[in-house]
Amino acid sequence: MIYTGIYDAKLIYEEAQEATLSAGRLPLNVAAQAQAIQDGFPDALTAARNHHSSGANAENSAAPLSECAERATHTDGNAVSIPGYPHPVHAGKQRGTVIVIPGGGYSWISHREWEPIAHAFNAYGFRALVFNYDCESEILGLRPLKQVAWAIGKTRALFPDEPVYLCGFSAGAHVSASIGIHFDDTDWNGDPIFTEVLEELHQPSADPAQLFRPDGLMLCYPVVSSGEYCHPGSFERLLGKREDFIAKYGEDTDYERARRWFSLETQVHASTPRTFVWQTVEDNSVPVQNSLLLVNALIEHGIPVEYHLYPKGVHGLSLATEEVTEAAKKRNIDLHIADWFERAIDWLLYSEA
Repeated sequence: MIYTGIYDAKLIYEEAQEATLSAGRLPLNVAAQAQAIQDGFPDALTAARNHHSSGANAENSAAPLSECAERATHTDGNAVSIPGYPHPVHAGKQRGTVIVIPGGGYSWISHREWEPIAHAFNAYGFRALVFNYDCESEILGLRPLKQVAWAIGKTRALFPDEPVYLCGFSAGAHVSASIGIHFDDTDWNGDPIFTEVLEELHQPSADPAQLFRPDGLMLCYPVVSSGEYCHPGSFERLLGKREDFIAKYGEDTDYERARRWFSLETQVHASTPRTFVWQTVEDNSVPVQNSLLLVNALIEHGIPVEYHLYPKGVHGLSLATEEVTEAAKKRNIDLHIADWFERAIDWLLYSEA
């Protein structure tokens, strides 16, 4: 198989077709995540979402979804208002799927950017899948990109009428933006990019541009550039050192061209999906210029973009709530930064596609 796995992939893809959004009820998505959602928000996540709401009380705080469903009231002919959830749920309307792609410098998968993120999207009515891409190969090359393409294609096969969004963190954001930019490329270094993926999906004649283009990108402290402001470890994992790259792909390969192809600020085009980006100025792992360069490129090409730049905070903050704290690396609770998630939800629900 091309992919290394999606969070509870077999369970999700066998049972997800049964997951529907009915009137007065948030979707419980797939069985693998349903129980966690029914148990309600973690307290810290609830606090982060409600911290700017004055007069919040138990009646307005997040309750288990089973209870919320019983308390749901129709606000008009279609929308359903559920206490504790800021956005109306539209009866009979799926909000779509978010594929969460954690970071880890292409060397490992950060679990702080795994289930907590998926559960947060679940709570707002999105089906959320967590993608586990390859970090094992010595030189990864196109493998993560192909794996994400497979995940998008498989999701679209199951839910053909719903949008598919990607939410990537750090190197996972690089994977997300790579497929968001290169979804219609046919060749990389002599490698036909999507032929094998289409065969795996049993759609050999499908148009990659139609099948693999995400409906939107959410990029959190993203790795973007292979130039002056690059995150060296990520690009070494993708391409190896020059001599390793040539040994793998042959003397006729162009190492610098391959690096430019993965330097995404140079690859943005008019069909790149709308994008939500956030980062902190103090990020000492992935320089803030990565997101600045990407946002500038998106603006130059007329791509709708929302950008949040926070003055304080280290790399890898995830939700910036209690459940994902990592004190040893100064990844502490920061309710100001935690607000990024609500801003992303607003962007998903109310921005023009």
